[in-house]
Amino acid sequence: MEGHQRNLYLYERFNARVLGVSRDDIITLKYFAKSLDLTFPLLSNVTAFLGVSMDVQPEGRPIFGRRTVIIDKTGIIRYVRDGSPDYKDILLFLKKMNQEGRLDPTTGGKP
Repeated sequence: MEGHQRNLYLYERFNARVLGVSRDDIITLKYFAKSLDLTFPLLSNVTAFLGVSMDVQPEGRPIFGRRTVIIDKTGIIRYVRDGSPDYKDILLFLKKMNQEGRLDPTTGGKP
């Protein structure tokens, strides 16, 4: 999360936004965000519904590890990587998507 915070200005140059998702409850996330001075939103996903609904997590098999997902402006998942984020890879991918017009500058990269 701290790495994403450091790279926020770079993500914004590519019309992308960061949203952290965690299985922690809202109160825990509030303190976590404050302790790391995070300025991007964190979503509490206690039941893991989001991963299942986005088809990046098998139903009935909650995944507790780190995962990076990039969604284009039409809502299509274009990038999924497990493990710690590879910021160089993420930035290169965002650059490519931005050049292809897959990130919408009017919505900040959101579908």
